[in-house]
Amino acid sequence: MAAPKKRVPLAWRNLTHDVWRLLIALAGVAFAVLLMCMQVGFQNALFDSTVALVEGLNADIIITSRARYTLSVRETFTRRRLSQAEATPGVKAAFPLYIEAGLSSWKNPETGITYPIRVLAFDPYQPVWRMPGAREQAHELRQANTVLIDERSKSEYGPRRAGVVTELAGQKVRVVGTFQLGTDFANDGNVLISTANFVRYFGGPGNGKILTEVDVGLVQTEPGRDARQVKQSLIATLPDDVAVFTRDEFTRQERDFWRESTPIGYIFTFGTALGFLVGVIICYQILYADIADHLAEFATLKAMGYRPRYFVWLVLQESIFLSFLGFIPGAIVSSALYAVVGQYTGLLMRLTPARAGLVLVLTIAMCIVSGLLAMRRLLRADPAELFS
Repeated sequence: MAAPKKRVPLAWRNLTHDVWRLLIALAGVAFAVLLMCMQVGFQNALFDSTVALVEGLNADIIITSRARYTLSVRETFTRRRLSQAEATPGVKAAFPLYIEAGLSSWKNPETGITYPIRVLAFDPYQPVWRMPGAREQAHELRQANTVLIDERSKSEYGPRRAGVVTELAGQKVRVVGTFQLGTDFANDGNVLISTANFVRYFGGPGNGKILTEVDVGLVQTEPGRDARQVKQSLIATLPDDVAVFTRDEFTRQERDFWRESTPIGYIFTFGTALGFLVGVIICYQILYADIADHLAEFATLKAMGYRPRYFVWLVLQESIFLSFLGFIPGAIVSSALYAVVGQYTGLLMRLTPARAGLVLVLTIAMCIVSGLLAMRRLLRADPAELFS
């Protein structure tokens, strides 16, 4: 006895019977996917790039001035707070991090043009970083007039490699290595420098006094201690001129600031919604044309007694098939563009599984909405009128 043949869904046959129409339909859906992916990518690049510095710090707890509501704002606190923090039970060590973004300038050694650059200063004898490159090469900064440069800084800074000799803040400097951090919407490039060199370049009159005011305090807890409990101890110990966060809390504060306190997050959210709307229009036209071309066949099925729910499910199947088939090329092209944009801008453009899943859900919803709109023509069709 011969095995029964597998039945091919009618929705699939409707989509694939005309290859050229299918390709055009997939191109339209893929374009909408591309729009949504790029908007989601830019929005998350903003957040990811902003918190990349925090994620690269070797700290369980972060201390900042209470007036510092984001890293890009220059508000400092006295270094004495770190000494007080080190005396708190549960604290293993506390390190200072200094940030200079206003007075620093980097000369492109090829063009001679100077550009602002963010300088991150720390004691190279202390384990401040867990960021690749910075952690392994920190000891190189013990030499005078040396820096590590972020190889993801924008190309306008010139060659970003060890051995380059140029100027930082008008003084000669030598690059002894590279690390990977990336740009954000406030900074186009980064260099790491020792506190000793930081004093040489930015100390001015009084020199070492510049180290008495800290931008960010990095606290490491003792092994086995809960960072949240140590944080509460620090809050009870330190004066209220500083704010104390766990790493996760500080990261969340940075993300919330850019998401809620600036228009940038709203702009990209609107862009994603616009991409969704464009996709709905494109998919509607595709499905509506397909229904119109097969209206006589559908009318025959209606006359044979097929109920409306059959046609609803048929159109929804077409919508789902279309969403998956269109998502694949759209996601592939988006991944390629992410790499290009990330290379050119230094932003952390990453199409993670969660973000790809979000766009896929939006794509399915987009096609289903279009299908629901398009099927009204089919449900209103009267077989008697079609064959009269």
